[in-house]
Amino acid sequence: MAVDINKFTKMAMLVIDKLEGGYYHPDMLKDGRVKDARYANSGETMFGIDRKAGGKINTTAAGIAFWKIIDAANARKLWKWNFKGGNLAPELKKYAAGIILPEYERLSKSYLSAKAKVIVDSDSRLLFHFIYATWNGSGWFKKFATDMNKAVDGGTTNTDKLTTVALNSRTKEGLKPGSPPNSLVSQGGNKIALFINDLKDTVSENKGTAGAVAFGLLAVGVASYLLKNDIKQIII
Repeated sequence: MAVDINKFTKMAMLVIDKLEGGYYHPDMLKDGRVKDARYANSGETMFGIDRKAGGKINTTAAGIAFWKIIDAANARKLWKWNFKGGNLAPELKKYAAGIILPEYERLSKSYLSAKAKVIVDSDSRLLFHFIYATWNGSGWFKKFATDMNKAVDGGTTNTDKLTTVALNSRTKEGLKPGSPPNSLVSQGGNKIALFINDLKDTVSENKGTAGAVAFGLLAVGVASYLLKNDIKQIII
């Protein structure tokens, strides 16, 4: 069973809004728009998608359209660091979600067991975790999937408990067994922990069917990364 595309797109946009940055081009370091030398090894990126290092995901129809918009805006010369596209943002986010979707499906089918994938695709918290894992890369996705499969195979199907498994994977464990947590991945996990339970699915009384799901994203008062006055109601 494939993931609900409408739900996936909204979740991917939440990853962009809450966890990913805006535009960067190496020219910015050369011309002084960026002065932080730590960017010296970074390629051209937008919403956490790397134009070169991202590989094949950028050659999909969505990937080509995504970078075409950025090129047409002459972003490498005109945009400021971390600019999120202005009036182009809605279209760019749509294409970014379209870039991530097939990669998520490829990774989830490769690394999640069939039983675990059904559970993940049906729960917004777990889906958000694994969509973000797609941004983290195949190594981290496989590691998170291994933890999820182990829990599900061990008889844990309660999604509250599986959400805890997901957060522990991010915040308390390294990529390899016994290795310490990765600081960046752990930091992302700590951010997710602040709002992930606000994504918990509830059956909509207005829809009248078990398959109709509603969930609300409530604002968390963390000005460092949540948007000001950001209260969203999303009906799936």
